[in-house]
Amino acid sequence: MCFSVAADVTAGVVLLPVAAVSLREVRTLRELPFASLPLLFALHQLTEALVWDSASDIVSPGVQHAAAMAYVLFAFPVLPILVPLAVLLLEPKGRRRRVSPFVVLGGVVAAYLLWAVLSGPLVVREEPHALVYDVGLTYGPMWAVLYVVAVIGPSVLSGYTSIVAFGLVNLVGLTVVAVVYTQAFASLWCVWAALTSVLVTTHMVLRRRLPDLHRLEGRAPEPA
Repeated sequence: MCFSVAADVTAGVVLLPVAAVSLREVRTLRELPFASLPLLFALHQLTEALVWDSASDIVSPGVQHAAAMAYVLFAFPVLPILVPLAVLLLEPKGRRRRVSPFVVLGGVVAAYLLWAVLSGPLVVREEPHALVYDVGLTYGPMWAVLYVVAVIGPSVLSGYTSIVAFGLVNLVGLTVVAVVYTQAFASLWCVWAALTSVLVTTHMVLRRRLPDLHRLEGRAPEPA
């Protein structure tokens, strides 16, 4: 389908009940960042709906710029640190060491991208099938590769099949977008990532259905 304001609104609305199911399964604070991803992706897509030129009949240019900035801040600085940290918090203690380097890498990527976004200017250009967000990155391809490694690496190395699937599906999405529509990377990949939120919810549901005693780490034992 062609990505448009309608596609963003549809993706955002459809993800809301998925997000509700995911959050309903949360039992510990360590699960909250990962379980929140579907809701964050839903709000992300709804935010982008305000950026399209066709939204100018509804909102002011100031609102459109604020929406574009919010969209880019989540896509660029937030995701590369949030995703590896969310996966790290879900892993048992014995597996966290192999994921922790990606959290550090994600922090470095996030810090640079935050600086790039805030240094501006942010330029948004509408293409036939997506929005192009230009923040004037230096050595853009290098940072793009580091971004992919930080976001996908922890998921692929996870001990949970459903999280590995989340990582592999998003790796495919990142590769396809990078090859087919490099300039619209942020816009198109985030749509893909939003659609994989069902895998996040699947994992959260499975955590309740299968033996997973380590998820109770840090909780006081319940009275008999």
